[in-house]
Amino acid sequence: MTEKLIYLLQRVMRKTWVRCVLFSLMAILAIGMSMLLGPSIPEDVAVKLGADAIGSILNIIATSMLTVAIFSASTMVSSFTAVASSATPRASQLMIEDATIQNTLATFVGAFLYSVIALIGLRAHIYGGGGRLVLFGFTITILLIVVVVLLRWIDYLSVLGRMGETLQRVEKATTKAMDQRLSRPCLGGKPLRRGSQGRYTLLASETGFVQHVSMDILQKLAEENDDTLYVHVLPGAFIEPSTLIISSDRAMDEARCKAMHNAVLIGASRTFDHDPRFGLVVLGEIATRALSPGVNDPGTALDVMATAVRTLAHWVQHLHSDSGTAELLFDRVNAPPLDEAGMLDDVFLPLARYGAGAAEVGLQLQRTLGAIRRLRHPEFDAATQRLSRYAIARAVHANLFEMDVQGLREAAEDVQQAAPA
Repeated sequence: MTEKLIYLLQRVMRKTWVRCVLFSLMAILAIGMSMLLGPSIPEDVAVKLGADAIGSILNIIATSMLTVAIFSASTMVSSFTAVASSATPRASQLMIEDATIQNTLATFVGAFLYSVIALIGLRAHIYGGGGRLVLFGFTITILLIVVVVLLRWIDYLSVLGRMGETLQRVEKATTKAMDQRLSRPCLGGKPLRRGSQGRYTLLASETGFVQHVSMDILQKLAEENDDTLYVHVLPGAFIEPSTLIISSDRAMDEARCKAMHNAVLIGASRTFDHDPRFGLVVLGEIATRALSPGVNDPGTALDVMATAVRTLAHWVQHLHSDSGTAELLFDRVNAPPLDEAGMLDDVFLPLARYGAGAAEVGLQLQRTLGAIRRLRHPEFDAATQRLSRYAIARAVHANLFEMDVQGLREAAEDVQQAAPA
């Protein structure tokens, strides 16, 4: 199974309808088991254990689960809208793919379908006394599952759509993508040196964002032709028909070009998978909206900076601890490393630009940049100093009060002079 197929299967499994279908299939399986095991249970045993009560229980589940499922779906949509309006529409994708939300909705829909199908069987008299007893046991089990899920759902609604919860989700998705990239610094291939390129080039066949690069497919193509391939785009890059995506040392026929195009999955939008910088971009968008005149919430911007420091510290700590342990999986494919300086620009440039008129935001930004420089990561040093100067220039351009600007300059001096601890 190729990396591309695994990636696509993972994307499909995150769809809400998939979990609903799986739970519904389990419910149908339970009804089939009732029909299969029922004849082996004596009628008098079924009567003594109250199998006749199954009809009323199924009626209650059918009527209540339909209402609860509709309510849960409307709550889910409302939370998506709240996250999109208060944070950023890009963060709502994390809510849509949330396992708790999907499991809850799948449980309610599956329980409803189970009860309806079971009631149809009862009205059609396809169950004997033993079958009703088995069905009764499955119904009690499903009822217990519904109760547990409902209690968990009630507790979950207290944080659903909150800004703090959204920031935690973005941070978790970003660190997960970072860990994946740290395990394969250059997508599992050799580092692509700046300016390196094969003699024969392949341009993009469509416009969109790179979502996944199947290095195993490219490795196989290179081995078959005793070739070396150069990948020039990473997940998250925007490409169009004039963009160079792959180059080769050997000539490429139509079949090879088609196979290479298939190895680069292109979509209409960026995703958090395999794209560590996208999470930082989303954090910058959240801060931008919080600092807009219509929202005016500098506290959220401060929370974004704290989240960004934790995320970048996670990157640096794991980069140093995993140094030299990353395995070279694709020795015939060269891919570019992640632009680490650009990671700071993704999240802090919007803060410096839109927070220029808020002294508390500018001061905290300078302190944050100083904290990042003290992480002792050389790739961040030049970027932190450049961003510090940029933030001061933006504050002056925004006509910030002179004493506030002086405070920012003093904080910026600490950033410029900060030596790694």
